[in-house]
Amino acid sequence: MLDTQGFDKWAGDYDEFINKHLHSFPFCGYYDVLAAVQSLIPSKKDVQVLDVGIGTGLLSYELYKSGCQVYGIDFSPKMIVKAKSKMPNGVFEVVDISADNLGNMKNHKYDYVISSYFLHHLSPQQQVSFLNNIAQNNLNRGGKIIVADIGFASREEFDKAFIEYERLWDKDEFYLCGEEIVQKLVGLKAEYKQISTCAGILCCE
Repeated sequence: MLDTQGFDKWAGDYDEFINKHLHSFPFCGYYDVLAAVQSLIPSKKDVQVLDVGIGTGLLSYELYKSGCQVYGIDFSPKMIVKAKSKMPNGVFEVVDISADNLGNMKNHKYDYVISSYFLHHLSPQQQVSFLNNIAQNNLNRGGKIIVADIGFASREEFDKAFIEYERLWDKDEFYLCGEEIVQKLVGLKAEYKQISTCAGILCCE
């Protein structure tokens, strides 16, 4: 798993890297997964969207173009620079999310809190705590959390994928098992949907 400096170095050609690896684990169907998130958010002005682990803005840029007010946090300053160049009217902050939750963004509420390929950087316990905290403190009435990430619908599918992709599987990352994280999110209405062979979306409200 890369540290801040690693992601800073990656920022310059991150988009190009994704495009070159769309048919290999863990980026199979990458843009289909992003599109699944985008399709759940109304394309209208003034929808408040927080993108956690925004990276270069690949997920939220389409929402920004449709009129959404985009807020973004990431622990890589250079990723934030790239995102801001695409979305000059967005609001951005460099935050070590695993240590400081949402930084100053925790003082606001949003219609949607989204993320793409970020949650696996948190341990399973941190994932549940992180999602519960956002649901309790940072959503407007009727708001939703929509997470796109590497994951598999069931433990059986997870274990099969580990065998298939073991050479590429990062043992320092925590990929989602949909049925298990849904069970752990007690008190939330949560649903996991598989989108590609190795990624899906988790919706919570």
